[in-house]
Amino acid sequence: MMEELSRAVAAAERGAGRAEAVSVARRVLEGACGDDAFWRASLVLVHAGEIALAHRHWGAAVGVDRDVHAVLGGRIMLLRGEVCAAVRLLDGAVSRGVRPALRTNAVAWLARALVEAGELGGARAVLEDGHPRGAVLRSRHPDNARLDNAHPHAAVLGKRRPDSAKLDTGRPDGATFDTGRPDGARLGTGRPDGATPGSKHLAGAELCFARGWLLLAEGQGAAALDEFLDCGRLLEAGGVVNPAVLPWRSAAALAAADRGDLVLARICADKELVAARRWGAPRAVGLALHASALARGGDVVLLEQAIACLGHAPEALRARHDLAQVLLARGEVDRARRHTRQLRDHPQWTRAADVLASRLLRNDGESALSGRQRRIALLARAGRSNREIAAELSLTLRTVEFHLTAVYRKMGVAGRAGLRRAFVPTS
Repeated sequence: MMEELSRAVAAAERGAGRAEAVSVARRVLEGACGDDAFWRASLVLVHAGEIALAHRHWGAAVGVDRDVHAVLGGRIMLLRGEVCAAVRLLDGAVSRGVRPALRTNAVAWLARALVEAGELGGARAVLEDGHPRGAVLRSRHPDNARLDNAHPHAAVLGKRRPDSAKLDTGRPDGATFDTGRPDGARLGTGRPDGATPGSKHLAGAELCFARGWLLLAEGQGAAALDEFLDCGRLLEAGGVVNPAVLPWRSAAALAAADRGDLVLARICADKELVAARRWGAPRAVGLALHASALARGGDVVLLEQAIACLGHAPEALRARHDLAQVLLARGEVDRARRHTRQLRDHPQWTRAADVLASRLLRNDGESALSGRQRRIALLARAGRSNREIAAELSLTLRTVEFHLTAVYRKMGVAGRAGLRRAFVPTS
């Protein structure tokens, strides 16, 4: 059975043979299995999109190591959309000193859970020193809002505690990431004892992805893109090509679209979608559809398909938020309002829903941008000055100012700062 499980793990990393891999993992978990087999079989189910089945086996597990159970539970809860439960499990595991072989998983997954919870300060604290005690409370401190806006991405990568050990991330540039614990971490679909070949690459990939996810949430698309591309290089070096393990191309496409590079965004999204459909896990397909929609300037049909595929996964809320912005930008106010109301049901999205609701209230009912307004808005969002926009489009400065005023009114945003946080369709 262990040989079959090893083949199932390999299938999950290759992204082919999903049905057989799920069958093997199910048989392993239904029988008596040790911590190693429980870990690997559970992650095969997770990567196959069988979250309900993985949750059922996790809940029924008896005699499983406390650390293995907590870290896996955090991952499963996050994918079920139970973000607070995920944070509690992972924060508890890392705070009490989870064993080194599991610590990198716990740190990376906790950071991602905190980002989904809107706790960017807490996620940064975890990634900087790997010691989350009080991180969530610190991130709620009123002063933290200023830190979130001013935080340079180098701080996420560069802060070091002089009294703690370093974990080699396996990054091409040789950078290290401080976890505050001895080396030996292992993650991905591998074994919690860290014995599986390629663990160095996978550990680095998880940390790169977590850092990129935080940076993207902070609006630092260029720095996030670098992290996601590093993540992809490490995964490929470790022989992992399945986007259901880590959807680095989908994330890179989001970061590229955020910085206005729609060509790169489309390349990443399209490759990811092909691989995701080959494997067949709904979440991976949904993430790729979301990225593909934004890479195409805001495709409403693809966004709706993405939301359907993502189900209860936390990324479905991000896709719904983007869909509401696209609809608002295209003048479909009623549909945008319906999606905004659905976001209000989730505490971590209340603030974003409030911003959208405010824009809807300020909307004049005729918010679809003209072609010229769209071009000006995209250039302004990318950081071009009014004078630079006028020169590039062969317009007078006064004409640019007139159209930008109309853009702000139609989109319901307050100046360039509001425009930077809003989605501007390309077509």
